[in-house]
Amino acid sequence: MKAGVFFIPLLLVGTVVALAEKPEEKDGAEGGADERKWISLAPTKEGMGSWKALNFGGEGDTSWKNGTLTIEEGAELTGVVFSGKNLPEAPYEIEVEARRTSGVDFFCGFTLPVRDAKTCMTFICGGWGGGVVGFSSIDGMDASENETGSYQAFKDKQWYKIRLEIRKESLKAWIDNRELVDVNTKGRKLGLRFGSIEKCAPLGLATWQTTAELRGLRWRKLAD
Repeated sequence: MKAGVFFIPLLLVGTVVALAEKPEEKDGAEGGADERKWISLAPTKEGMGSWKALNFGGEGDTSWKNGTLTIEEGAELTGVVFSGKNLPEAPYEIEVEARRTSGVDFFCGFTLPVRDAKTCMTFICGGWGGGVVGFSSIDGMDASENETGSYQAFKDKQWYKIRLEIRKESLKAWIDNRELVDVNTKGRKLGLRFGSIEKCAPLGLATWQTTAELRGLRWRKLAD
C-alpha cells in the first residue's frame, strides 16, 4: 500500500520533467512543412535599391527611407517598379501597410504577377475618388466594374494593412484582417488596365494625384 502511494508521485515528477525538457516549436519556416519564410522587398540600405522611379510625365518624387516608401503627389500617376530577383510567383501571399497623407484618390496601386510573370493585375486601394477597392482588370473590367470591387472609407494618415493571396485560379484580399475579395478566376481573362499603369509591371506601387507612405512590404510562397 505504501509502495503504491510512493510510486505515483514519482511518475508525476517524471512527466513534468519530460514536458519541461521538450523543445518549443519555432515560428516561420521551421514551424512546419506548410509554412514559408517571408521575403522583404524593401531596400536593405538607404536609397532605392532594386526599385526604380517611373517616368509617367508630371510625376512626383519617390524615396525609400528606413523601410518606408514615400510617393509624392503628381499630376496623375506617380510610382516605382521592382527590378530585383525575388519576384513573387503564384501561389503566394504578399502584404504591405499603406496610408494616404494627402490627396483624394488611390494611395496604393499594387501591380503584381498573378498566373505568371507576364500576367499582371493591379490591386487598387482608394480609387475612383477615394474609396474603391478591388482588382483591375478581370475580363476587361476595372475594379469599379467587376465583382472584386467594393467601397471603403479611408482616413488620411491612418495605416491600413493590405494582404493579398494570389493563386493561379483565385484571388483574395484583406484590409486590416477583413476579407474584401474572394474570387475564382479560372477561365477568366486577367490583365492590366490599358495605359500608363502597365509601366508598373511585373511588380510596382503607384498613386494617383495622392501622396502616400508604404511600409512592411514582403511576400512568401504558399503551398500548392
